[in-house]
Amino acid sequence: MLTERQIRNKLYEYADQFRGAYMRKEWARAKSLYVTAQRIAVFLEMPEQDLSELFGNRAYKDDREELVDGLFPEREVERASWECVRIHKTYDDLHLHPRDGREMFVSGWRELGGGMVEVKLEEVAG
Repeated sequence: MLTERQIRNKLYEYADQFRGAYMRKEWARAKSLYVTAQRIAVFLEMPEQDLSELFGNRAYKDDREELVDGLFPEREVERASWECVRIHKTYDDLHLHPRDGREMFVSGWRELGGGMVEVKLEEVAG
């Protein structure tokens, strides 16, 4: 069984593995590493300093503070997440059912800035 210290070290290894998966465009692997690291860190009740080092200050900053990235860069985490939606490999529950009942999927997206994205929807062939 791993000690808490060994688990903590493994989380830092996950950050390195995330970067590698991201660079190889292995979006689902990158997203999985991030989600797993985040859940374990929360479960261990890691100190805020460690959480900030791993995940940045986004959750802790107020509006006057500048965003500081952690070992899982926010921009890359968001890109991996959206790419997972695009290729239908996501842990998120994203169901697109317009009012007329057609089933849609995300075929592409682009970042608009300020945390906003524009998605291109296409109807599921049926």
